[in-house]
Amino acid sequence: MDKIDDLSKIEDIYYKPNYTMLLSRIQRIKDARKNKLIEIMLDGNWHSENELVRFAKRFGYIGVVTLSTMMTSLRKKIDSNFLIRKSTNNINYYKISDNYVGLARAAFTDYKSL
Repeated sequence: MDKIDDLSKIEDIYYKPNYTMLLSRIQRIKDARKNKLIEIMLDGNWHSENELVRFAKRFGYIGVVTLSTMMTSLRKKIDSNFLIRKSTNNINYYKISDNYVGLARAAFTDYKSL
């Protein structure tokens, strides 16, 4: 039997989330700031905390602590694996997990059309 070393291959084989439930959870988010944060991260790339704070300030006052709280809230509300955070040189970076980018795009396509 071949050994699988690539984490993405392991996730593709064994990780099968309940997409309907997750799609519903994403669509039920009513906070405009959270929706805008998810929308900016739909590209699937890493975004620095500073970049997200600058973007979110357009929709009301938000600081680093508020952003961190909002990201934690999104992880709890949708799924603990929905957002990934990494820290490099004391700067936090966030992105939507590769397993959820397509699902989030689908949710926002439907969300925009409502």
